[in-house]
Amino acid sequence: MLPINPSSYDFRFNKTLNEDVKLTSNQYGECDISFKNGDYENITGIKSLENACKIAILTRFGEIKTDTYSEFGCHAHEVIKDNQNTLTRYKLEMYTTEVLENIRRIDTVDSVTITDNNDFNYDVDFTVTSINDEKISGSVTI
Repeated sequence: MLPINPSSYDFRFNKTLNEDVKLTSNQYGECDISFKNGDYENITGIKSLENACKIAILTRFGEIKTDTYSEFGCHAHEVIKDNQNTLTRYKLEMYTTEVLENIRRIDTVDSVTITDNNDFNYDVDFTVTSINDEKISGSVTI
């Protein structure tokens, strides 16, 4: 089991938001698993929900081949190589909103903003409200 801090605020009061393996972003907006002392770094509560949003956006729809996750992932990756225009940004916004709305720990998706990046990359900024009324903002590059 990954180490947790049972006296932390997030663990004690935001347990409904679950726990997860932490992702970190590099200077290019790419995410990878974070390690601490040679092991996965664990996060709980609000940070876990932000992390779950990033994982959902970054996972291609149908990429995980199990019965449990057969409908998991984001369709945004299907239009990444399309021309960068208003319609493509709209599709990305809709696909991102859809995948965030499917996360049970999220009450509402407050905003999703898609910004063109270079080389057919897009910056996705999102704000959601959790089931315990906490606002969470995050961003990821797809």
